[in-house]
Amino acid sequence: MDAVPTDGARAPLLLAQLTDTHIVSPETREPLYVDNNGRLATAVESLMDERPTMDAVLGTGDLVNDAFAAEYDTLRQLVEPLPMPFLPIPGNHDDRDLLRSTFPDTPWVDAEHASWVTTVRGGLLDGAPRTIRVIGLDSTIPGEPGAEFDADRELWLRSVLAADRDTLTVLAMHHPPFSTGISWMDRAGFIGLDRLADVLTEFPVLRVMCGHLHRPITSSIAGITAQVCLSTVQQIDLDLAPEAGVSLILDPVGYQIHRVGGRADAPNVASHTRFIETGEAAFSPDWSDAAPSG
Repeated sequence: MDAVPTDGARAPLLLAQLTDTHIVSPETREPLYVDNNGRLATAVESLMDERPTMDAVLGTGDLVNDAFAAEYDTLRQLVEPLPMPFLPIPGNHDDRDLLRSTFPDTPWVDAEHASWVTTVRGGLLDGAPRTIRVIGLDSTIPGEPGAEFDADRELWLRSVLAADRDTLTVLAMHHPPFSTGISWMDRAGFIGLDRLADVLTEFPVLRVMCGHLHRPITSSIAGITAQVCLSTVQQIDLDLAPEAGVSLILDPVGYQIHRVGGRADAPNVASHTRFIETGEAAFSPDWSDAAPSG
């Protein structure tokens, strides 16, 4: 059997992803949501305990539930302990202006859509910091649950991608750019999806990272792996029947860690799901001493 290649002395870059946190105000009377804020606090605590330390944390939308100013105040307080950059993008539950004002250090584009681009630096790669460019693309339609990639966003994304073809790039957005088979979620639609696929065909990125679906799902767009992170709150039930209606499930919650590794000429992303509040701790089985090392 051929050996699995490793990164050797090249330290990977670690990008964590929180999504669909749906922070609520203290006045909420919806019993399904009362634990949302506490679950984000637990996720933040878990992220701070991760070793190696994360280089940045993505927040891929639906960060609050009702777009109240008080919810954004709570969100800011809950992520404030993170010692690494927190990079938020809006979801369909968010208010663009409130998100911008809550996180003014985010390099927001001067446009109607609340997108941004930034650089994240991690461990060393051949003696220099491993660097990736992260693009946060606002896929929302204010007041609507579905997604849109219109001419303005196409022009902006094309200009950003064309400006630097050499730096490794990942694209973060709230809505997944693919159909999932969960019909009641797919019905909201994605206007301009073919337009986005055309851009990514011309300017490929390393990975597309999304939220919105409240469960881990992997697919692709333009030959690029695209995946959805699980929510820190309630998950969407996996029901692929075409006639299925709205259905949630109290599956374990958590976040994802995207490990950007490999050689400079052959990068790769390995995405891991961290479940929290499972009540279980990791352990070493009796046979662990005989397991292959590596």
